[in-house]
Amino acid sequence: MRAWSADHPKAKLMGRKQADILGAAKAAFLETGYSGTSMESIAKRADVSIMTLYRHAKSKDVLFGAVIGNACAPADEQERAGLEAIFKLPIAEGLVATALHFQETVLADDTIALLRVVLADASRFPQLGELAYAGLIGHLETMAVWLLSEIEPTKTLAEDVRHALGRLFIDRIVGIDLLQILLGLPAPTVGDRHRRAERARDDVLREVNQA
Repeated sequence: MRAWSADHPKAKLMGRKQADILGAAKAAFLETGYSGTSMESIAKRADVSIMTLYRHAKSKDVLFGAVIGNACAPADEQERAGLEAIFKLPIAEGLVATALHFQETVLADDTIALLRVVLADASRFPQLGELAYAGLIGHLETMAVWLLSEIEPTKTLAEDVRHALGRLFIDRIVGIDLLQILLGLPAPTVGDRHRRAERARDDVLREVNQA
């Protein structure tokens, strides 16, 4: 979606309006699916003109990708502060805490509901799979790589190595648990999530030691 510079005279207003649009789009996609949602219906739900909506997002695909990506964003200042605190922990503790946070993001009810929207309409709209992957998994990989670039000892590694470690980290924490929930099976327990987080940490640290 379109972004406005912080010094734009209407940046705050546009930011609030964009948040309203994303909220309306999310509600529409969850209620009527991707195929049943139109830009006109989103504009009406957000109480903006269709021209304003297109000023923020040039297509329904862009909006859907933004809604998926927004699931990874901190919900408020408190959550943002919590993430920043995690990133300041020693690497072993920080990786476990980050893995637990990422699992919570991926397995959240709204995220699962959005992924089910993708599954329902992906045969007719193949781009939805790419949008969902980039908006969710790709976003988490980017966050993991950023974390590795900020802490010792991974901050001194080559960029391509950090990217490989980020992909490995996300691969270890997003596994069969997600498939089970999408199929309506029981969610992993707190203990299951913690064990997966510890395995992700151990695999990343093993690679770091060998780098």
